[in-house]
Amino acid sequence: MSPPTATTQSYLEEFPRHRQFKYFDFYYKRSPERIEGIARFADAFVALVNRDFFKAEYDYPIRVLVLEDRSAFQDFLRRRFRMQDPPGFGIFMSQEKMFVTYEDSGLGTFTHEIMHPLVERNLKDRPLWALEGIPTFFEKFYGYWKADGPEVQWGYQNPWRIDMLGTNLTRLDLKSLLATRDPQGQFRESDLRMVSMFLWQQGKFQRFLQLIQKREKNGYGSYFEAALEMPVERVIPLWKSYLNDVAARRNAIMRLPPSTIVKDEPTFKEFTRVFGIEIEK
Repeated sequence: MSPPTATTQSYLEEFPRHRQFKYFDFYYKRSPERIEGIARFADAFVALVNRDFFKAEYDYPIRVLVLEDRSAFQDFLRRRFRMQDPPGFGIFMSQEKMFVTYEDSGLGTFTHEIMHPLVERNLKDRPLWALEGIPTFFEKFYGYWKADGPEVQWGYQNPWRIDMLGTNLTRLDLKSLLATRDPQGQFRESDLRMVSMFLWQQGKFQRFLQLIQKREKNGYGSYFEAALEMPVERVIPLWKSYLNDVAARRNAIMRLPPSTIVKDEPTFKEFTRVFGIEIEK
């Protein structure tokens, strides 16, 4: 990434509003109620990762800059950070320990991008495919608020990624994905997300993350094989069957709404009924 064109103090002056939460330090221009909702979920997400996936240590709080819309977001990155081709939704800048996004980018953008520093810090021995394979897993979810935090369901396909894979979906080669040397780019991210989704479907995704954190392969050649407790050759038939099943459900997947956390369980039940959402198996 190119160096910033201004000091931290200089670009923070563009954000008249500021509020610090437990894990995040928000700077924004408008919509206090919306920012409050995003921040509430952001803090809860870190706690959820700690509870259900892996110990997520970091130098909190993480700074978050929220622009008004996509145009303002991309213009800010061009002006302040010399980005000629800024991303469309959000970006985490490791040197600045800062996440930049805009109001309507979506909760899935937040969870994806925030996972990057958490994976980098806590899962240092991750395979290269998991550099994007893990964060992209967390971009799709549904749930509702309870008194002690959100109840979240994971394991949903992301419609635009399935659309991007097209007819290549059922031809994804597992061994090639596990051996990837180039995890960057939206097409590649969509391929690699399927590996994490497969692990989730097999009930082994959390185990995969925990094995990486503990650096335990238990005699296998990879954390992927250790999580599944079988060599990759035995996994391939399961993998192909999974891809075929996803392809068969393509039409239903394409109707899935954006990642959403609603206010309570009754609202969630109605939400899932309206959109025909089921827990992924």
